[in-house]
Amino acid sequence: MDKVLLIGEPMELLLAEEEGALSDVTHFRASVSGAEMNVAVGLARLGLCPRFMTRLGSDPRAVRIRRFMNENGIADDLIITDPAHLTGAMMKNKTEPGKHEIYYFRQDSAASFLCKADVDALDLSDILAVHFTGIFPSISDSAAAAARQLVKRAHENEITVVFDPNLRCQLWDNSPETIALVNEFAQSADVFLPSLKEAETLCGLTGPEEIADYYISRGTRKVVVKLGKQGAFYKSAVECGTAPTFAADEVVDTAGAGDGFAAGLISGICEEIPLGEAVVRANAVGSMQIQNASDNAGLPTLAELREYMLDHRFVDIKD
Repeated sequence: MDKVLLIGEPMELLLAEEEGALSDVTHFRASVSGAEMNVAVGLARLGLCPRFMTRLGSDPRAVRIRRFMNENGIADDLIITDPAHLTGAMMKNKTEPGKHEIYYFRQDSAASFLCKADVDALDLSDILAVHFTGIFPSISDSAAAAARQLVKRAHENEITVVFDPNLRCQLWDNSPETIALVNEFAQSADVFLPSLKEAETLCGLTGPEEIADYYISRGTRKVVVKLGKQGAFYKSAVECGTAPTFAADEVVDTAGAGDGFAAGLISGICEEIPLGEAVVRANAVGSMQIQNASDNAGLPTLAELREYMLDHRFVDIKD
C-alpha cells in the first residue's frame, strides 16, 4: 500500500462541550488534533498508510496521542520520546463556525525540538509522498531546519512534497521573515495548497491563476488555490481549471476542512489520477469534514466518500 510521511506537531485537544468563554467552561472532551495529524487520519481512512514523525514528551498527553494513532491506523514508529519537554496541547470553545476561541500550550514543546539529525535518520525507501504545513517550520528554528532537510531528501529520492501554508491567526505574526519562510517551502514544494486569502498574504496577488503562475514560475510544479464555496482552482504544466465543491447538508465547524482537503488531494496524487479529479475529491472530503464538530471525526472512508460524491450536488455559486 502507498505510504505517506507526515511531519508536524500533534496535540491533545480539549474541546468545550458547552458554549462560552474557555475560562468559564467546566466540561471538555479530550481528543487529538494538529493539522498534519488530521491529514494523517484522513489518509488512513482513505486506505493509505500514513507514517508520522514527531517528538512527544513522556506524559499522559503523549500516551493519548499514541493510542489515537494506533486506533486510527497511523504508524507511530517514527515518534521520538523527549522526556525533557512536554507534549503540546490546545483548547477550543464551542461557538458558531469560524469564530472559535482557541488557546495553545506549545511553547518549547517536544515537537519544536525536532531537528535535522532526526530527519537524516529516516528511511524513505517506501515513501511515495511527504506532507507538512507552514505551522511546523514556524514553531522553531530547529523545526524549520528539519523541514528543509526533509524537502531536500524527498527531492533526492523523487518523492512528491505537498505543502499547505495553513496560516493560523493565533500563530501567524505576518512578519517579512515568516512570510519569506512560508514562501521558501511553497516554492520548493511539488504541490502547493494555499487558500485565496493565504496566497494574497504571501504574494500580494488576488487572482487564482496569477497566484498559480507566480509560484509555478518560481519552481512549484502544481498549485491548487482553495476558493471556499467556489471550489478550487488548479494549475500545472498540463492541467488548468476550477473544480466545484459539494453542497454540505449543514455546517457545524469549519475547523479541519483544509486538512480534509489535503488528505483527499494527496490520496488522488498517490493514485496518479488527473489533478482536476483529485481536486474534486479533495473538495468532497473538505465538505464532509465541516459537518462535524471534531477536527477529524468527519473524515470519510473511501466507500463513504464515493457514496457522498454520488448523493450530493455541487454548490451553485449563484445561490
